Amino acid sequence: MDQSCFLTTVQVCEMLNLTPRQVQRLSSEGYLEAREVANNRYGEVKLYDVEEVEALKERLPRILKQWANRDRFFWGRQEEGWQSYPQHWLKYQRHKERFLQSLEFLPERRAALLRAAFYLYHLNHYAKAGEAYLYELKERVLALWAREFGREDGLEIYFIQGEERVELCWQCRKKAWSQKMNYLEYARSTGGCPQCRRQKDYYSLYEFIVTGEGHRFCFHSPAPVARRWFKNREVPLKEGEEREGGYSWGRPITEREARAISLPEVVEELEEFLSSWDFRDHQGKNW
Repeated sequence: MDQSCFLTTVQVCEMLNLTPRQVQRLSSEGYLEAREVANNRYGEVKLYDVEEVEALKERLPRILKQWANRDRFFWGRQEEGWQSYPQHWLKYQRHKERFLQSLEFLPERRAALLRAAFYLYHLNHYAKAGEAYLYELKERVLALWAREFGREDGLEIYFIQGEERVELCWQCRKKAWSQKMNYLEYARSTGGCPQCRRQKDYYSLYEFIVTGEGHRFCFHSPAPVARRWFKNREVPLKEGEEREGGYSWGRPITEREARAISLPEVVEELEEFLSSWDFRDHQGKNW
């Protein structure tokens, strides 16, 4: 497959000035079709034909107008309210500008960490909105933080012990069915049997907290993924907090946020952060 002929969702968003949800809508309504699918460890990466995306540019204004009319009719918006809609995402744009301005006079390392945290926060929300492949980029950023940053830069890392995961054997699954319980309920109520498979830290997490200048960001990474970043380092246990299985943190990004802080911008900022650090590290220099 010639990758140069295809565009990722991020690249389509950049070329057409759309949000991922709008790209998904184009696809669901038949205007644009994913021609190939690549995979990373976190999910599918849809690939779109570059010529089809280019050809869509001319039709796009009419499509967007149709969507606006249709949505206004469906949701019962008044014309005045619809026209004021851009004001709602402009407040996110102003928030971003104020945040970045607050970093101007900070030490370089602390400013770089906070800036990366701001964009990682939004990457996390994009991933929650259906772009799960973005977790690979998140993992790279957190791994760099674990390697190069510390408390003096505004980064604290904790280990959150999760409950043991019990993978029921065939006999216990049959018992769960007979008792009209799902597997998770049965495992919690009985603990399984000696034949069931157990994974001690399956639900455990490493927590990354970035603070500074009144800002606070919090991120999590599964223990099986992040443990290798701390082979020669003790990470304190977070007292008084234990994570149960079966739920996750975070929320999907809203359309208003996506208009103000675009996915291409988020990815570009984080890739630049990673490449800048790798370059400095390669040169043997400190920030």
